[in-house]
Amino acid sequence: MSKIRTLMAASAATAALAGGLMLTTGSAGAQSAGVLAKCNSEHHVTSSGAEADWTINCSGGKVDVFGNVTDKASDGECARVYAVYNDGSKQYSSKACPKGETVEFDFSNKSYTDSRNAVKVYLQEL
Repeated sequence: MSKIRTLMAASAATAALAGGLMLTTGSAGAQSAGVLAKCNSEHHVTSSGAEADWTINCSGGKVDVFGNVTDKASDGECARVYAVYNDGSKQYSSKACPKGETVEFDFSNKSYTDSRNAVKVYLQEL
């Protein structure tokens, strides 16, 4: 089983943390970090072997997430971004690999019921 590292940006309306506070936790076999975000925000997330940029826009009860993901390491792993919506549904970008490949993604027009928790977006190496 390969080690999966995930970086999370959770969409929320918490103004105190919306400025880009990075939370880190360490555990055996997995590393994760979170950036608390909100609607109508931009994010740049990096890990040891990947990086991604994305924008979260919310309007009229719909949330759009779009951006790109790049594989940055010759480690046999790929990079992708995925979004988890507050109704539990998920959308995944195509995988970016080998090293240097960049993939664009556009997850558009997904409805949400709670603007404080419309979407959580993850950068993943797998």
